[in-house]
Amino acid sequence: MSVAEPNQRAIADTIERDYNTRTIVANSLLSSGRLRELVDAFLELIKIRITFFVGMSAMFGYILASSSFSLSFILPVLGIFILSCGSAVLNHYQERHTDSLMHRTSRRPLPAGTVRPSVALWLTIVLAVSGSALVYATSNLPALGFSLMAFLWYNAIYTPLKKVTAFAVIPGSLVGSLPVIAGWAAAGGNVVDGRLLSVASFFFVWQIPHFWLLMDIYQTDYERAGFPVIGKYLSKSAFGILTFASIIVLVASSAAFVISGLTGGPVVALALASLGAWLVKGTYQIVPGKGDKRIDKTAFLKINIYVLAVTLIVMIDKVLRFI
Repeated sequence: MSVAEPNQRAIADTIERDYNTRTIVANSLLSSGRLRELVDAFLELIKIRITFFVGMSAMFGYILASSSFSLSFILPVLGIFILSCGSAVLNHYQERHTDSLMHRTSRRPLPAGTVRPSVALWLTIVLAVSGSALVYATSNLPALGFSLMAFLWYNAIYTPLKKVTAFAVIPGSLVGSLPVIAGWAAAGGNVVDGRLLSVASFFFVWQIPHFWLLMDIYQTDYERAGFPVIGKYLSKSAFGILTFASIIVLVASSAAFVISGLTGGPVVALALASLGAWLVKGTYQIVPGKGDKRIDKTAFLKINIYVLAVTLIVMIDKVLRFI
């Protein structure tokens, strides 16, 4: 027997042990639910419910700016979505300490210890770079510029400003408009087109009642973390009136889609008017300013349903006109 044979057997045994160990670890991950935990942590880090809306609004802008319908929107919109996911992960990193102080956010991946802060930073870089590269490679420089502006505005301006004033949502609402503008630019649309202003205004106004209601619902949590809250500046009655007024402005701004010619026809106009009436009627209860969290939660949900429904109706009408 040569000296090489025992060495070869030892190497083979080592490889087999290593394979068995990795198999046991993999099975352990699957059986313990650890893999599901990591997937859930990733979806939480990218704030999938928010970034889904970002992707939808970018697609909305792209389709409205297009002169014909094609699937060419998929990659630019995907890039904008991925970049927004990177922004969301960075926001988790920025707010990890305040998140740990609030009941609503204390179980997020970073304060809960599921994901290390350094991992979140690396994930931010990967998502931001890959998303930016995809936007630029599949569309144009203006689309990338507005996508990066949304990233910077959210993380470098709005996030720090929230710790300074409860009215940070007003300048922060620009974040809601920028993905639409990026989608419009990605389709080759003129970013100084007056029609784009009507689209951007709709998404801008939406952010105000959306975040004010969220802040009021979780006021105690926000105060615990040291954030200034709207309730410290406004009475419940004033808060209800101002929030409802912003909802009225949101509904009124949807009329610009028809007036500007982006969508048209009596059916669409009737659908938008009906949705607006549904939202106004369904959120009027916030006006008395009773401070009922259930009323706030219902209004919050209906506002988001309304924006999604308007977006889908206008997009479907645009696509049908292409066909």
